Amino acid sequence: MHLTSLILLTGALGAAAHPSAHAHQKFHRRTDPSNVPHVKAVHHHDIPAPPPAPSSSPAPPPPDLSVASKGVANTPADSDSNGVYVPFCAEGGAPSAASKNKRVTLAQIGYVGELGLGNGCPWNSNIILISASQVPKYKYVQEYKNVASESYQVRCANKMGADGTLTGQFDVPGQNQLVFTLAPGESKYVAAMRNTQLACAFAPGSVPKTQHGQFAGNWLEADFENTSNNGWSGADCSSLVAQAYGMPFPGCRVCEPGSDRKCSTIWSTGQAENAYVKGMEADDGVGFNLPPGKVFLQVEVGFA
Repeated sequence: MHLTSLILLTGALGAAAHPSAHAHQKFHRRTDPSNVPHVKAVHHHDIPAPPPAPSSSPAPPPPDLSVASKGVANTPADSDSNGVYVPFCAEGGAPSAASKNKRVTLAQIGYVGELGLGNGCPWNSNIILISASQVPKYKYVQEYKNVASESYQVRCANKMGADGTLTGQFDVPGQNQLVFTLAPGESKYVAAMRNTQLACAFAPGSVPKTQHGQFAGNWLEADFENTSNNGWSGADCSSLVAQAYGMPFPGCRVCEPGSDRKCSTIWSTGQAENAYVKGMEADDGVGFNLPPGKVFLQVEVGFA
């Protein structure tokens, strides 16, 4: 499915609200028999930041992920947790109210998954830092390893903002991304709830913003147990935001470890393999898909 950015804008965001916006859509084809394309993520450029949202109070072999996921609170895990499972803030309650909504048109593009708002929890509480010893306790985990020689900042957020629109990676007051730093050679782990669609932007020092307040750098995008796609997951690297503004971006590589290793890679030169770079705004089938089940992604930040 190929749609122009104008169609995407009109259907997913509303042309009247942002008449000059330039949008990017991505599709990943499912590898199940029906082979129906579904939207992995959406990048949009030249969109002014929306009104403030309401605030609220290798690598070594991957860890054994045999324990089923339940979930965790939106705070960094205690390094002395000794592998204890901590429930997500929203776990056990009803799904985020917005997760039941779809846009009037282009429903898959505007699909709103888990936002962490269940049980009155704050937006983005479905994406949390955990310790290495806790990794086996969670079903959907990403390892971020800094393979560069300088410190990096990482900002992880839901694709959709607290208002159910595509503002997750914008600097919006009261809408807090999960932010952490990585020293050279350091790894940290991020766990997500099922039905989470996230983007983690990263860059040396701190993640820069576009003139409209969107975080740039390079993006790792992931989709965990998408309930609109029969529980399939997927991942890719994308430098589209930075390149749209002529901003620098670091290298990125995300892989699913295993004998049939799948990867998505971007070099800081702009070359890419199975990833999104300038000129690919309307492409589909990029990145990799994973069938229902546990997911462990290895992300190399600053890949060269």
